[in-house]
This record gives sequence, structure tokens and C-alpha cells, in this order.
Amino acid sequence: MLEFKKSILPNLGVFFRYKNTVDVFVEDNYDDEFYKVIVNRVFEKTGHKINKLISLGGKRNVIDACKADQQKREIKRVYIVDGDLDLINDTNENGINYLFVLNKYCIENYLIQEGPLIEIIHDNILIEKEKISKILSFENWIKGISDDLVELFIHYALCKRYVPTQPTISLGIGNLCYQKSKITVLDSTQCHNRIKALKSKLLEVISEEDYNEMVYDLRQNWPPSVENVLKIVSAKDYLLPLTEFRLQKFKNVKKFTLSRDSLRIRLAKLIDISELEQIKSIIK
Repeated sequence: MLEFKKSILPNLGVFFRYKNTVDVFVEDNYDDEFYKVIVNRVFEKTGHKINKLISLGGKRNVIDACKADQQKREIKRVYIVDGDLDLINDTNENGINYLFVLNKYCIENYLIQEGPLIEIIHDNILIEKEKISKILSFENWIKGISDDLVELFIHYALCKRYVPTQPTISLGIGNLCYQKSKITVLDSTQCHNRIKALKSKLLEVISEEDYNEMVYDLRQNWPPSVENVLKIVSAKDYLLPLTEFRLQKFKNVKKFTLSRDSLRIRLAKLIDISELEQIKSIIK
């Protein structure tokens, strides 16, 4: 990606003015199609169009560009960044004009909703929605993984704060899973092993007393629950792959395959976006 001076970044929107009536700046361009679908749904009744999201290559770049773009000007714009581990640590920057910090880990977290998943499965295998709901068992499944994943992400957040060079999110979900009845499921033992390893890294730089106090505080702020696992656990790297694995349950009913890109696009078209409606107020 080309690098520009921070003062120039807000002006990149001029290159897409023929495509957009609102400049929407985001972190990455790894796959902006489903993100664009969501943003256009947010602005659907406003008369605005967004045909190109403007990627600035990371959260810091987006925030710095937003800070450099505080003067009033004719062009409407919004800078959107992930909540990420800063959400857990409560270290996200707020109160900056035109900046919208997602109140979940990342934009993919808004995709994990039971109703849209049932609709997509129903379109593909054409069995009763009640049966799909029973097989999917969405809420019980999320509850079942919440203890391990919330605790894991609490430790990821502490590592970001105290041992920032320690790999966390990038460790991925694959080696935390195992096969059970031909379905890939989360392995609690492997989660605990990873948490134990992260704790060891933390204890190299902080005392056990401080560690226990901070873990306690974060557990109080983020107790394991359906709401919290869907908020603070990365959907892009953890919950979406686990959702794909969950869909393996339907292969026993009827052949069912759906690529991750297709799943994201279809979910983006169906999900409840009410939590993102506030984006519209940011551009005023």
C-alpha cells in the first residue's frame, strides 16, 4: 500500500468523489464488499451513495487522519475503526469529530446473528426453520463457547497492554479446535493451555498480585455471556470460522456448502444494523 503524509490522507476521498457522496474511511481493504453492503444499508434512506470505501491501512492511520481533518468543509465524511482489544481495555479514543469507533471487536461481529443465519440455511437446504433452529441451537452454542473465548480475549487484551510483541489474535482458532462426530468444535483444553501460556508471558513483566487484580477487574467488566462473546471476541478470526464449523451440522441433513465470502455478503444483506445507525449522525 502507498504511504502518504497524515495531512494528505483525508484528501484521498477526492479521487473517489465520482463514486461517493460521503467519504467513508476504514482500516483495511482485505474485503470491502460486505463492509460496503453494510455501510450502504446504514445510509439507505439518506440519499447518499458509497461505492468505494477508502482504506487507510490500519487503525492508527485512520485516527490520525481523522484528527488532521477537524476543520469544517463541504464534503461529508466518517472515519470508522474497530473496537478491537482496546474495547476490553477501555482505551479507545473518543470525542473526536467524524470518528466512529465500533462498539464491537470488528465489523464482522455484527454479522453473527441467529435470524439471518437461519434464513441463509433455509435458502440452501429447504427444511423447516424450526428444525434449523433446533439443529443450530445458536444461543446454547454461543453460551457453550463464551467462558473459554471471553477469558482468552481478556488475556489477549492484557498482553496488548503489557507484552505488545506477544502474538495474540494472529495465533488463530484452528489449533484450538478438534473433530467431534465429523464436526469441528472448540477445544476447552487447548483454550486453557493457550491462556496458561499467555499468563506465563504476562508474569515475566508484572507481578502475580497485579495480574490477579487486573484479570479480576476485566472479568467483572466482561463476564462470559452471549452478549459479551459476540462483542469482544474477533468475529473475523474466531467467531466466523467457528460459525462455519457449526454449519457442518447440516451436512448430515443435506449437502450444504457456502464459502466464507458468500456467507459474509449474505449476512450483510440480512442482519439488523440498528447498532450502526449512529454512523449517520457522525457525518453531520
